[in-house]
Amino acid sequence: VPDGGYCTVYRCGSLIDPCRGPHLPNTGRVKAFSVLKSSSSYYKGDKDRESLQRVYGITFPTAKELEEYLERRQLAMERDHRKIGIDQDLFFFHSLSPGSCFFLPHGARIYNKLMEFLRREYRLRGFSEVMTPNMFDSRLWETSGHWEKYQENMFTFEVEKERFALKPMNCPSHCLMFAH
Repeated sequence: VPDGGYCTVYRCGSLIDPCRGPHLPNTGRVKAFSVLKSSSSYYKGDKDRESLQRVYGITFPTAKELEEYLERRQLAMERDHRKIGIDQDLFFFHSLSPGSCFFLPHGARIYNKLMEFLRREYRLRGFSEVMTPNMFDSRLWETSGHWEKYQENMFTFEVEKERFALKPMNCPSHCLMFAH
C-alpha cells in the first residue's frame, strides 16, 4: 500500500484477507470454483522479506457455467499467439532476455510486412512515425498512473540507485514527446 493510500480488508469466518475484494458474504454461495494457478511472491517485492502465496481462482453460480468458462479458456490457450508462433518457428524466447522476442526468418518477414502495412496506413491518414526510448525512470510511470496499476508486471531494475523500467506501452513516452 503506498504511503497515504488505503487497503481494504475482507473477513470471511476466521479468514482475514487484505485484498481489493469484494468477497462473498459467505462461502455457501459458491457452487462451482476452480483454482487456476498459484505462485509465490515476496512481500512488497523484497527478497529479504517473507514469501507469500498467491492463489488465483474463479467461481461461478453453477458448475455448467464453470465448465463452459474452462472450455473457452482452454481454447484461448490453444490459440495463444505466443504458443503458435513458437510452434511455427516464427520466434522464440530466451531466459537471458526475459519477455523479449527473437524473430526467426519467417517471423521477421511477417513482422516487416506488418510494419510496412502500418507505415503505409500512417502516411495514408496523415500521421508521422515517431520513436521513443525503451527505458524510463519509474517517475514517468508514477506520473502517468501506470506504476500503481502495472508495476508488478513491468520489467524494473536499478541504475545508479534510481528505479527504471522497460516501457510496456507508448502513451507516457509520447506525452513527453508532445510536451517537447
